[in-house]
Amino acid sequence: PILRLETGQHTAPVLGIAVDGKQRFLVSCSQDKAACVYDIKTGRLLQTLRIPVEVGNVGVIYAVAISPDGTTVAVVGFTGKKAEEKSIYLLERNTGKMIKRIGGLPNTITHLAYSPDGRYLASTMGGSNGIRVYNAENYRQITSDVDYGNSSYWCSFDSSNRLVTTSVDGYIRLYNADFKLIQKKRAPGGSHPYGTTFSPDG
Repeated sequence: PILRLETGQHTAPVLGIAVDGKQRFLVSCSQDKAACVYDIKTGRLLQTLRIPVEVGNVGVIYAVAISPDGTTVAVVGFTGKKAEEKSIYLLERNTGKMIKRIGGLPNTITHLAYSPDGRYLASTMGGSNGIRVYNAENYRQITSDVDYGNSSYWCSFDSSNRLVTTSVDGYIRLYNADFKLIQKKRAPGGSHPYGTTFSPDG
């Protein structure tokens, strides 16, 4: 058993946030081993989500995404019986119940993003492991790109399901809606691009 105090708020740095498609719920994740779901209009804490925890870093949540319909929250971090086991957990937003675990991943998942239509969940990974994309209906992997020279820390969809990623190998990559690489260019502002997003018009 692990004793936890329920404080009603995070007690360590927040490492990620996500908002559902209708902007009703905000989900945040933290080094305190919790993901918190808030009502955006009132700021009220609605649910505290947790994954399996042990002493040390096991249970720290490093990335979070919420499906556009607001029903499912995806979280990642140091998980499983050993810190070396990396997993993506799919949780019910309103109950915290685990729906599925995607395990056996080769490195830490650094970022998660749902496509606006809710069909896909994309993940970026540490090391030279690139990205993976899952079918959000059954969370089976449908594609990946491991031709990365270093860790990727961010991915973002536009309204037509194009995907853009960054990597500290110095490149920004753009994929079409079928996840075929169509552009790979060096970042204009430095050799280690971190975050990226599309404008609303794409």
